[in-house]
Amino acid sequence: MAIVPPSTLVIAEMITNDYIWHGAGATCDEAREALLTAWARHRAGVLRVHPQLQASLPEAGQMQQHFKIRYREYERGDGYRGEERLV
Repeated sequence: MAIVPPSTLVIAEMITNDYIWHGAGATCDEAREALLTAWARHRAGVLRVHPQLQASLPEAGQMQQHFKIRYREYERGDGYRGEERLV
């Protein structure tokens, strides 16, 4: 049985003060979860070194209260310039 990848890829993007975060998935939910998992890993690493920053670094579940997450959907095999599909 062959594994058929999804025909679309969704990219979630969140711009914070210092970084642009991305997550990828077959759906918006998967992409958001990937992005927030990356944030959680980053946050944990920062807090290991600087525990005093805990109050100023929101947990993953609170990030959408502070920053907007935007989604872009791409078709497999297509080419894009910015958000415009060319091929």
